Amino acid sequence: MQPRWIAVIASGVALVLGVVFWSAVGLVVWSVQLADASASFSGGTSPLDDPSAVDDDFRVTEVYEVGADGILSPSPSAEAAAVWAEIERVFTPRVAATRISRLEVGDDPSSDTLAWVARDTAPEYWTFAANVAYSDDDELWLGTLVHEYAHVLSLGPDSVDSYTDTCDTIWTGQGCLLPETALLAFSDRFWSAYTDAPDADNVDVDVADAFYAAHEDDFVDAYAATNVAEDFAESFTAYVMEDEPTDGGAVADKLRFFREYPPYVLIRERLRAEFDLG
Repeated sequence: MQPRWIAVIASGVALVLGVVFWSAVGLVVWSVQLADASASFSGGTSPLDDPSAVDDDFRVTEVYEVGADGILSPSPSAEAAAVWAEIERVFTPRVAATRISRLEVGDDPSSDTLAWVARDTAPEYWTFAANVAYSDDDELWLGTLVHEYAHVLSLGPDSVDSYTDTCDTIWTGQGCLLPETALLAFSDRFWSAYTDAPDADNVDVDVADAFYAAHEDDFVDAYAATNVAEDFAESFTAYVMEDEPTDGGAVADKLRFFREYPPYVLIRERLRAEFDLG
């Protein structure tokens, strides 16, 4: 089984994003897992309800608050400090300190969960949870961090209205996309022509599988077919991790899409230099 960077979007009353991990009040989290697109995800408690329980497989054992200066409190373990240093490398120290409010860490090689991020009640902040059992796999871990960074970039308060009662663009499951945002442009260009596309808040693996089977050549991997936000994140991860495409086709067009957004281009250039990606 090949590892994939996986995250699913779902709605939640507390503005938390996630993968089919629903509590009684609908709280959910983003999760990155080692799985194929046919994997089934088990339910669990939101980290905002119980920081020690994320899902049936991966349990958080360390919780740290992130200060405005990016310093973790209490003093982190060596594993947590190493994870936080890698998050800072990908997000930059400034973004990490001003967008991540809490770091949660576990070490469970029996779990297929790599990491998840959850929106805080203040929409500009996120909780980041990491399974350090996988952090030694440099390529996998870097792809995981880039994937999560893509969600933070494309679903922050400057891109999503989380408080509106109406939506004239796309409801992502936790808010309405604002006009002239990158994710909305991505959706208009690559998803609007489909008549069988999953909803933007889809979390049904069977729906995603059927859609991918019908349009396999349009996606970087099967999980990208889950919903448009997932396609955006998976495509951006490939844009960062791989050489720029020289051929045609839908996947190449999706990767070239990010060239039109200077911040994403600069992030790619910085990460490829920082991590010597060629």
